[in-house]
Amino acid sequence: MERVNKTIAIIGEGITEKYYIESLKDIASQNISILPKSLGTKASNLKQLEKTIIAAKNKGYDEVYCIIDMDSKEKDRTKYEKLKNNYNEKHFINKRQGIDCYVKFIESYRCTEIWFLYYFEYTTRHFNSYDEVQNALRKYTPSYEKTEKFFKNKNLDTFFIKSKGNRTCAINNARKSLKSLKRTGMTGCAFSEMHILLNALGIK
Repeated sequence: MERVNKTIAIIGEGITEKYYIESLKDIASQNISILPKSLGTKASNLKQLEKTIIAAKNKGYDEVYCIIDMDSKEKDRTKYEKLKNNYNEKHFINKRQGIDCYVKFIESYRCTEIWFLYYFEYTTRHFNSYDEVQNALRKYTPSYEKTEKFFKNKNLDTFFIKSKGNRTCAINNARKSLKSLKRTGMTGCAFSEMHILLNALGIK
């Protein structure tokens, strides 16, 4: 029988992921623990990302989710794909230690801000840079900026909703983006898998 109570480690690549996940903690399912020790880990370096995955796995987490900004992986795409193939959607079992850990990579292209944009609109357009994504997001949230000062003073999920965004729309838009990606096979188009993480956390 599948365990109801799970411990989940979330590995973010920077402050954006850290503060967004923290903004969800109060609405996550009571059956799931979001453990803060993994939050804010600077894991954009592939070697550090692997070390963090292994450390979380060895600590006995049931599930490990790695939030990935794909634009930061373009220079090391081959190495990234190798790392992903080694860990993504795999169970790591050590019966002696009582470990059964599932690892999942949660990708967004170009960046996590695509997921934020999905609170407001659906798009699979090609963005040439992070700045282009941020500018699209600022049409709805003019004050948004990727700084610790801004994030510390905002519950990001609430901020987007108060700005007339909608989390359910974000989930539906992310699902549509993956269907489009699968159907067209096009690369370089905007998409996000963040809805998969929210589903794991019991958030709708």
